Amino acid sequence: MYSLFSKHIKKEFSFLNNSKLLVCVSGGIDSMVLINLLKKLKYNISIAHCNFNLRLKKSDLDENFVKKYATSNSIPFFSKSFITKLPKQSIQMAARNLRYKWFYDVLKTEKLDYIITAHHLDDSLETFILNLSRASGLEGLTGIKQLNDLIARPLLIFSKDQIIKYAKANNIKWREDSTNKKNVYQRNQIRNKIIPPLKKLHPKFIDQTKKTMTFLRESNLIINTYIQQIKNQNFILKNDQISISKNFILKNSILVFYLFKEYNFKYSDQILELCNSISGKIIESNTHVLLSNRSNLILKNKTHLVERTFEVGIKGLVIPIKMSVEVGDFQTEFNKKSIYLSKNEIDFPLYLRKWKKGDVFFPFGMKGKKTVSKYYKDEKMSFFDKQNQWLLCNNEEIIWIVGKRPDRRFFKNNNASLKIEIL
Repeated sequence: MYSLFSKHIKKEFSFLNNSKLLVCVSGGIDSMVLINLLKKLKYNISIAHCNFNLRLKKSDLDENFVKKYATSNSIPFFSKSFITKLPKQSIQMAARNLRYKWFYDVLKTEKLDYIITAHHLDDSLETFILNLSRASGLEGLTGIKQLNDLIARPLLIFSKDQIIKYAKANNIKWREDSTNKKNVYQRNQIRNKIIPPLKKLHPKFIDQTKKTMTFLRESNLIINTYIQQIKNQNFILKNDQISISKNFILKNSILVFYLFKEYNFKYSDQILELCNSISGKIIESNTHVLLSNRSNLILKNKTHLVERTFEVGIKGLVIPIKMSVEVGDFQTEFNKKSIYLSKNEIDFPLYLRKWKKGDVFFPFGMKGKKTVSKYYKDEKMSFFDKQNQWLLCNNEEIIWIVGKRPDRRFFKNNNASLKIEIL
């Protein structure tokens, strides 16, 4: 295994040769074999250990074991203790998030280059089976990635049996985690109940599944390349939003999952239903909004939909709209880029904000009052136009739908002493 590992890491991870590595070591057999191999190959290594206090005194014994190993081998050692008070089903995910956040923090503060984990082939197989049950698509069936951002996993080509054999042959000591044998977590159930019978049924099950995941990974790469070519031609980017023809989507319905998975939309049927819906209907993912707009769908990142309130002082404002505020005597004129007010009738600072339910104003040039939502509808503003529209307010009263129409209660036809203008 040492010879194969040496060839593998030099070929697939050549960028690690002159890098400073943070090796994640729990004290279990996998990470102890990994640190042994990296030490033998004289990599520049440091050790990181997380103590989640899930096994009481045994967790502390794990930490002391890893610390003693690091000290005796003159390897820099970093550890952190965590408390995770969550339901059992959530502990693994919470621990993973805390763990990787801390690894990246250590990477930054200690000026290290890469995080190295001891994930192996059996771990990748468990992920394959987990994702198979979650309908995760082709990408979910490709197993764990060898390299993901700054995280490298050089043991992925080796099975658990190979790791155990190497550890015993080289007298490597490790700590046993009894929780790995308990079927509390879904991954443990797969490891302990599902995979052993499959290995017994097919002695080469692990090796054959490894080949299958490789084939799927290659297929996924081909599909992603093809999808990107299609998107380059049909996803039209303009002003922070993407326009896609409904006809194009309906003609390529089989590809909808792949076309939109980058934007975290999981259900193709929702997108297809949106193509057949009236204008104005939207669906949302965690990160994006998709709007039905006549013959197109409009896609926008939620981070571009600013919800903050901004103060407008006598010196004007630069963010989010560049505006000038002038005091003086003005000859007024109605135009969409400026508004004329009486300085004595308003309270500084004024506020810029987005509309909210129940907003009402008195449109200049019209009779009566109107809700802002009705004004937006009459102006045939799209969902994103509404989300991007700013209101200039005096306390809670709307002075101006910026760039569109002022409120007649504040707009001055004459005797104006204040001018606010979009630059």
